[in-house]
Amino acid sequence: MITTEANAGGLMGGLLTPAPLHSRTPSPVSVAAPAIEVHDLTVAYREKPVLWDIDLAVPSGVLMAVVGPNGAGKTTLVKAMLDLVKPVSGEVLVHGKPYSPRAQTVAYVPQRGTVDWDFPTTAFDVALMGTYGRLGWFRRPGAAERTATADALSRVGMSDFADRQISQLSGGQQQRVFLARALVQDSPVYLMDEPFQGVDAVTERAIVDILQELRNRGRTVVVVHHDLATVPEYFDWVTLLNVRKIASGPVAATFTPDNLKATYGERYSTIA
Repeated sequence: MITTEANAGGLMGGLLTPAPLHSRTPSPVSVAAPAIEVHDLTVAYREKPVLWDIDLAVPSGVLMAVVGPNGAGKTTLVKAMLDLVKPVSGEVLVHGKPYSPRAQTVAYVPQRGTVDWDFPTTAFDVALMGTYGRLGWFRRPGAAERTATADALSRVGMSDFADRQISQLSGGQQQRVFLARALVQDSPVYLMDEPFQGVDAVTERAIVDILQELRNRGRTVVVVHHDLATVPEYFDWVTLLNVRKIASGPVAATFTPDNLKATYGERYSTIA
């Protein structure tokens, strides 16, 4: 069934609504305490390290890509931040505190392939799940929550599909519904695991506009990403990962050939 942990002028034809042009200008990096701190984090599966001794500080108000080869531990890093996988050692702090789903500090968009899309529910109900954390166990979503959900679906161009069963949606439409769920949650931190997977170029560009708008509103957005060519255009911060952290910082200073070679090894020459 669908997981609910860490819930997350229009265009015609069901496309996402792009943000205003000013949202594409990166906002200054905050000098406040980091939004996310990772200290000495090691994660192993069957005694094989997947992440090894990771130290990472993600500033508030950045749009950060996490890149690296297959098997580098990118998804594991996101899941460790959400306490979905238990580390061998180390800790993760969100705004200075251990992560707790009850705090509603993080909205999560998982990989589309990890979701049971045959679960019998509508696009609207999936997006509405983003309100559950604030409501608690005993309150039902009311008019305010339903209005916020409708607004989020409109923002991602899915209003016309609100009553559609999620199994009847295309891959890109399903991804947009999960983005709407995260928008409804309205958290200070967003973690997204390959949100561009299975979407067309126009939809990808519109998703980027929304993520950049979130960043410009002071939100911190961390995205597992695989397309190196778009990193300089889409993101202002980057973490290069291959089991160990290779480098992390502003794209202009960190996304360099030397760091990419250290991350991808001999494969870098074939993907550059």
